[in-house]
Amino acid sequence: MNDDRDDRLRALMQELREDASAPPELRRNVMEQVRAIPDPAWKRAMDWVLRPRTFQVTPAAAGLALAGLALLIMVRPGSDPVVPVTPVAPQGAAVTAASAASAEGPVTRFVFVAPGASSVRMTGDFVSWDPDGIVLQDQRGTGVWTVDVPLTPGVYQYTFIVDGSEWRPDPHAVSQVDDGFGQQNSVVIVSGNS
Repeated sequence: MNDDRDDRLRALMQELREDASAPPELRRNVMEQVRAIPDPAWKRAMDWVLRPRTFQVTPAAAGLALAGLALLIMVRPGSDPVVPVTPVAPQGAAVTAASAASAEGPVTRFVFVAPGASSVRMTGDFVSWDPDGIVLQDQRGTGVWTVDVPLTPGVYQYTFIVDGSEWRPDPHAVSQVDDGFGQQNSVVIVSGNS
C-alpha cells in the first residue's frame, strides 16, 4: 500500500514539475523589466565620475589648468588665497556687448542657437549669476545669438537664459558641471591667448 502511495506521489510530483516550466518569453519579459529599473543614484554618480572622456585642450589651456592645480595645492586651509576679480555690471543692470567691450581682458565670443527665441541672455559666475545677465544679439534674425565678452584668464561657469525663463547650458561648451539644483552649468576656460 505504501508503494502504491509512493508511486502516485512520484507521478504527481513529475506532473507538477512538467506544469511548472515557464514559457520561454517569461524570462525575456522579466529580464526586460529588471533592466528597466534605474541604477541607484550612487552607481550613476560613480559611472559618471569613472566614465572615460576625451578632451581637446590647447597647450595654453593645459598650462592654465596646471597653474590652477598648483595654486590649489599651494593654498593652505585657513589662508586667504588671492583670487583675480573680474569687473561686473552693477546689480540689476544688463551688460551689453558694447558696454562689456570697455572692460580689459581677452574677448571670448559666445554663440547660442535658439531659433524662435525672442531674447537670449547669458549669466554666470563672471556676472555674479545676475538673471538679467549679458544680452546676446541675433543680428541676422537667423536664431544664432552671439555676444563678445572680455574675460580675464580663468575658468568660468555660465548658462543661457532663453525668453527670460528657460535656463539652458551651452551644448558646445568644453564641459558641463552640476549646478547643485539638478541642472547643468557650462564651463569655459579663458587662456591669456584668447
